Amino acid sequence: MIFICDVMLGKLARFLRMLGLDAPYIRQGENPGFPPEEGVPFLFFTKTTAKTGRPGAILVRSIDPQEQILEIREYIAPYINSAAVMTRCIECNVLLAEVRKEDIEPFVPEYIYHHHNEFRTCPSCRKVYWEGSHADDMNMMITKVIGDG
Repeated sequence: MIFICDVMLGKLARFLRMLGLDAPYIRQGENPGFPPEEGVPFLFFTKTTAKTGRPGAILVRSIDPQEQILEIREYIAPYINSAAVMTRCIECNVLLAEVRKEDIEPFVPEYIYHHHNEFRTCPSCRKVYWEGSHADDMNMMITKVIGDG
């Protein structure tokens, strides 16, 4: 399942990616490129009522990204796989690749290199990921969505 987010929902797209979901984001002036390939199921999240007549379109009313994720929870919950959480680049939507610690040393601060053992990188933008202190906040949000809320 693909979860397409329109121009007003960039932070929602990032949250969906944290959950391991395929969540392309349509930026201002971009061709929406949907529906995706024939036969690929998708939902289109939008803040614009004029776009809600499209197939698979869901109107998102909240302006707060954390409330938005709770608002659409019923649509995304069946597709959340706890093993896929934090496996996508939150910037590019590309699946992250595991990387050896030795190969990542020049790309992270020295403190991070010496205090973490597992790293992932985005094959597209080359952003490096590790489970730092921010992961606790991300995990709380993820538990709120996956769990009982």
